[in-house]
Amino acid sequence: MQTIPGKSGDWADNNHTYASVETQINAVIHMPKRYSDWEQLKGDIEDWLYGDEDWLRFRRDSDYLYRAQIVTAPVFTPVNFERINATLTFHFQPFKYDADSIHWLALPQNGVVINPEPEVVRPDWHINGTGSFLLKVNDMPYEFDDIDGDIYLVGEEGNAYSTDPTKSYLTDNLLNSHLRLANNSTPELLSSGNGINTVSIEPINADSKLNVAEFIPRWRRLI
Repeated sequence: MQTIPGKSGDWADNNHTYASVETQINAVIHMPKRYSDWEQLKGDIEDWLYGDEDWLRFRRDSDYLYRAQIVTAPVFTPVNFERINATLTFHFQPFKYDADSIHWLALPQNGVVINPEPEVVRPDWHINGTGSFLLKVNDMPYEFDDIDGDIYLVGEEGNAYSTDPTKSYLTDNLLNSHLRLANNSTPELLSSGNGINTVSIEPINADSKLNVAEFIPRWRRLI
């Protein structure tokens, strides 16, 4: 199953549907020395909350990150000149993500990728090179044909682009005509069988040259 597009955060996966969660977070904010008044600080906090979608981390659960958007205006309650209480309401995806798995990782030379979390994932894949390449994930074939430079396959979306999805808002530069996907679906990394997955990539033609092969797994578990 594919994720349901959009900002709703509701997911259909593994033949189940998972609902997003709205949660109030109570915070105590202390005035940093570089600020002269609370209004300036509150403005910067609101700019951060309403900025681009980003990862959210909590100190007591620092090994995991959450995808969350603010859904109502934050409420600030001054206590004294140095302290203010805040109530923030977030809309959370139903998963939390391993903090070490949200960046590009090189494909392992031994061909083994271990999924340490209980949920199946569809990673993003990045190949840089010239020519055609065969990516095999758990013995399923995925072809990247006639590549000249970068190609990024967005796993949850199923589209390929010429620009990095972690740095750009993707609306064009589609490269789907360069893909041949097994079962017309993007590669999955499974959690069953101790989470062991086999991954390899090789040139299809003798004149193909591979420069970079990497992926972003985003290991996850239900909240």
